[in-house]
Amino acid sequence: MLAGDIVTQYLKRFKSAPSAQIARILHTDHPLIFGSSEQARDLVRYYRGAHGAINRKKLTTNEYVRSIEEAMAQKYNPFGLPDAVSDTWSPVSLPIKQGRGLVIADLHVPYHDIEAVTVAIQWAKANKYTDFVLLDGDINDYYQLSKYEKDPRNRPFKEEQDDTNKLFDALQRAFPKAQIIIKYGNHDNRLERYLRTRAPELLDMKDYIKDDYLKIKERGFITVPHDVPIRIGKLNILHGHEIAVSTAVNPARGAYLKAMECVLLAHCHRTSQHAETSISGRLDTAWSIGCLCQLHPEYARLNRWNQGACGLEFNGEDFEIENKRIVKGMMR
Repeated sequence: MLAGDIVTQYLKRFKSAPSAQIARILHTDHPLIFGSSEQARDLVRYYRGAHGAINRKKLTTNEYVRSIEEAMAQKYNPFGLPDAVSDTWSPVSLPIKQGRGLVIADLHVPYHDIEAVTVAIQWAKANKYTDFVLLDGDINDYYQLSKYEKDPRNRPFKEEQDDTNKLFDALQRAFPKAQIIIKYGNHDNRLERYLRTRAPELLDMKDYIKDDYLKIKERGFITVPHDVPIRIGKLNILHGHEIAVSTAVNPARGAYLKAMECVLLAHCHRTSQHAETSISGRLDTAWSIGCLCQLHPEYARLNRWNQGACGLEFNGEDFEIENKRIVKGMMR
């Protein structure tokens, strides 16, 4: 119960303060919940056990707090609208305040390109992008869980997971001191979509099927859900499917027109950049990075993809991006 929880927190913070003083603070900080200092003082005294024996018999905690909650509901919802389902959502910030790291994406294990991944790792180590490694979505392909037509002879789900474990082992060997961050993409979300439609009874086992099997917590990795952006200073990092980027001409421009801020994304399997200056003189830039998967899969033999990766350096609000293509086995 919200009012009771707030009072309990303030009693812990101001253990030795008089009840009247705590009540005034509660009324000042939460006027919609505590309509007056006297109302707040009444509840403070109740939780301190100073309400008197007669009153304690008349009012149980639930009854007393319920009266506060009802008063609060009248202020928040004076027209009696039906309760809304809570669906909280917000970008996440990383616990890293500065550093130089490698950003890679779209490996689509087991359809990754070994040479391209190797080139990206070697380039990052040579250029000291070693503080962190950010995998910006579609680490797995999850081919057999796709809603599209599938060849049953292709790699089964468990073998994909085993190959992903090997990839994580390799990254930890290559970057032993780096923090590894996984931003899931639309392919990584195929497991949850499959369970929702085919086996909803197993949804509670999703983390065990994926994250526990891949030893995510044991490895100390940071994970970010597929539909949640990462915020680093003024830079927004997406996989790309979240904003349905147009790839007709320039993926980075398409991303900027959707985000209207500095944004880095993958998903389109193409290296691009776009910058615009606002009327107030603010310069925003968008980048899309190339993929590290094989370039001619069964479902898209002919395409405009290229392989690539980028280096990201940031310090507080400031950041720099070195966006590279992989051409003939070299970062260019």
